Amino acid sequence: MVRRSWHNCQPVDLHSLARQWFIGARRIELQKLAIELGISRATAYRWAGSAELLVGEVLASLVEDTFTTIIERSDQVGEKLVLEVLDKGMRAAHQFSPLRGFLGRNAQTALKIVASKEGPVQARTIAKLQALIEAEIAAGHMTLSVEASVMAYALTRIVESFLYADLITGAKPDLDNASKILALMLRQDSIINTEQSYA
Repeated sequence: MVRRSWHNCQPVDLHSLARQWFIGARRIELQKLAIELGISRATAYRWAGSAELLVGEVLASLVEDTFTTIIERSDQVGEKLVLEVLDKGMRAAHQFSPLRGFLGRNAQTALKIVASKEGPVQARTIAKLQALIEAEIAAGHMTLSVEASVMAYALTRIVESFLYADLITGAKPDLDNASKILALMLRQDSIINTEQSYA
């Protein structure tokens, strides 16, 4: 890597390098990132806030990229598209060894980053899912009996509960049952909304 210096390095470079390190299963430490980029430790902290926040931003960006890739490659619409994004995204996260390693090193801190309102991962996941649902509703491909934001939140929390079950309860993640429950939620809501429209 070509060493940068303080005058030509930007916050995006810090994020990019941190993302490379995370994908490579390398521990993200701001001081070491700063040295690699040729910036001061103070600058790295000013740009990132903390190592935890930077990891959260990296993971949130990976979630967004995964969402986009699944949607671009899918030929589904409506509830089926939403379910495909959730199912494939959940399974991709489960199989992503850098994430599993990160979760295994410090479960409490990792859960706070990936599955709580204190970190950007949950918020950005909900936002992406809400935007997808709203787009499918606007296109006439699906209907809901609740606000898209409510459904996006509920679906995200279900995914978190199953995906991180080993850290939360000690149970083995059961992604097949998670997918069934997600499908039931979307299907039943569609039925409820249809029944209400005829009431």
